[in-house]
Amino acid sequence: MEMTDFLKSCLAFASVLVLAPLLSGIVNKLKAYFTGRQGAPVLQPYYELFRVIKKETINSSHSSFISRISPPVNLACTVIASAMVPLASAKPLISFEGDIIFFAYVLGLSRFFQIIAAMDIGSSFEGMGASRESFFSIFAEPIFFFTAGALAFISGNTSLYKIFSSVNASGAVYFVFVIVSSISFFVLAVAECSRMPVDDPNTHLELTMIHEVMILDNSGADLFMYQYSAQIKLFIYMAFEAAFLLPLLKISGMGAVLIVVLTAVIFAFVLAVVETITGRIKIREVPQYLLFATAIGILNLLIFVLNK
Repeated sequence: MEMTDFLKSCLAFASVLVLAPLLSGIVNKLKAYFTGRQGAPVLQPYYELFRVIKKETINSSHSSFISRISPPVNLACTVIASAMVPLASAKPLISFEGDIIFFAYVLGLSRFFQIIAAMDIGSSFEGMGASRESFFSIFAEPIFFFTAGALAFISGNTSLYKIFSSVNASGAVYFVFVIVSSISFFVLAVAECSRMPVDDPNTHLELTMIHEVMILDNSGADLFMYQYSAQIKLFIYMAFEAAFLLPLLKISGMGAVLIVVLTAVIFAFVLAVVETITGRIKIREVPQYLLFATAIGILNLLIFVLNK
């Protein structure tokens, strides 16, 4: 990798880490606007992270070392995953053949440690959230593999960067493919980032929580790492939505940066609209919701293949 490309990769990686809380702040601000409230400033997530990290970290007397190592492992895995995401046509810091599998399972590893940390506390409340998280992840992972995997199949590559940079974006079939893939990834982002209608990040009602209940007993630096990790993960899925558009529009450089910014605004707008006009669906209906995204991903791939 040349020095210029390396600097672009470092800048893209730093952008993910720095701007991730801002994306969450924009979503919250838009939600407040749609419900007729002034809402908190878009920089509020930064203030919240700064406030939380200053607090003392308290662990349950019933917990083991699992609860202490899980937050840094969770954050480290998410940061590693963010270093593999192509952003604004810049080559990721971590890119190799087969990294699409590594990306999926490094995020799976972060989820695994969060689940066992929730169970390690010994509370049935956290155990309920861990059970729901592990159950729904079974339905979320196929969405990624049938969407990003379909692109890998079409492009003949197994590296995320090569997949998105080598796809020949020509013809109406690819346009349809991109639109459907974007919908599948949006549903995946909703499920993986615990957003409405799968989960409500703002509630603390026992019967409705999934992600929030698993970190309910965390505080201080541990809570900071969990919250920051969730914000980075939301930014990662927004970056994938932008990566779908770049081959279609065939632009690079500053034009690609503008597309990422525009995608971030549209992504935040759509997410805010969805969370404003829809309620949280019933727990037993979440698998059906996720299977719908998997089904359209499979159908999308079949349509593309049959039209070749």
